[in-house]
Amino acid sequence: MRLWFASLSLLWCASACGENLLLSGEVAARNSQIFVAPEADSWMVQVAWMVEEGTKVSPGDPVVQYDTANIAANLEQLEAELRRVKSESKRNTLVEDLALREAQHTYEVAQLNLQKAKLDAGIPRELLSQLQYEQYQLALTRAQGDAIEAQKALEVKRQDVTAEKKRNQVEIAGAQNELERVQVMLDNMTQHTQQAGTAMYVDHPWTRQKIREGDSVQRGFSVLEIPSTDDLHVKAWLNEVDIARLQEGQTVNITFDAIPSLSMSGQVERIGNQAEPKQHWGDSGYINVSIRFHNEPNQPLLPGMSVMVEVAEASP
Repeated sequence: MRLWFASLSLLWCASACGENLLLSGEVAARNSQIFVAPEADSWMVQVAWMVEEGTKVSPGDPVVQYDTANIAANLEQLEAELRRVKSESKRNTLVEDLALREAQHTYEVAQLNLQKAKLDAGIPRELLSQLQYEQYQLALTRAQGDAIEAQKALEVKRQDVTAEKKRNQVEIAGAQNELERVQVMLDNMTQHTQQAGTAMYVDHPWTRQKIREGDSVQRGFSVLEIPSTDDLHVKAWLNEVDIARLQEGQTVNITFDAIPSLSMSGQVERIGNQAEPKQHWGDSGYINVSIRFHNEPNQPLLPGMSVMVEVAEASP
C-alpha cells in the first residue's frame, strides 16, 4: 500500500511540475492458464494441496489437489449400487425368462389339446353315441377357449419380459452414468497445467486474501494462475488527466522495483478507451496501457513485478 501511495505521489508531482510522465504498472503475461474450483456435489470445495507460489511448472505437472474424501466415499457406494442393480437385473431376467418359457409351454399344450379336440369333434356323428358326440363338441369348445387364453397370456408375458428388460437397462444405465459422473468429478479434483510458467496465487474475491492450501472456496472461484513467461509485457495505468500526454507508439523507459539495476526500453502498444476508478488511488479514473519490451530481458522477470514507466515528453 505504501508503494502505491509513493508511486501516486511521484505521478502527481511529475504531472504538476511538467516533468516526464510517470506511469505505475506491473509485468503481465499475455497468456495465462486459470484454475478454478471444479464442480462438486457441495457448493464449497477445500484446497487440499497447491503448488507453492513462484514454483516453475511444466506441462502436465499437477498444481492443485482438492479434498476428495466425500467423493471417494460416494464413489464406493455407487460402485456397490451398480453391482446390486446388475445382480438384481440378472435375477429378474432369469425369473421373467422362466415365466415366459412356462407361458410358451402352456400355449403349446393348449394347441395340442385343440388339435386333438378338433380330431375328436370331426368324427362322423353316426359313428358315435349321442352322449359321446356331445362330449367331443364340448371338449372342442373348451380347447378353443383354452388356446385363446394361452395365446393371450403368452403375448402378455412377452410384453412383460420386454418391459422388464428395458427397465433393467434403464436402471443399469442410470447407475452407470451416475458412477461415471462422480468418477469424472473425482478425476477433476486434481488439476494439471497445460503450459509452462510460474505459479501465482489468486486473491479471494470476497476477502482479497490469497487463496492457499487448506482454504475452502466456492465452485467456480479462481484459485491459481499459471502465466506464461514466454511473452511478457507491461500493464500500466494512466491517470485520465494525462491522456493527452501519451500516444500509442511512444518509446518509454521501464524500471523494476524488485531489480533496481535493471532498466529496459519499450513501446506503448495500446491505450484503453475507458477510465476506471482504482480503490485507494483517489477519485481519478485510470486508463489501462499495454507496453511491449523492445528486447528480451537479460534477467528473469515474473508476472506481478511492480514497474515504473517513464515517458519522455515530446520535444516542442
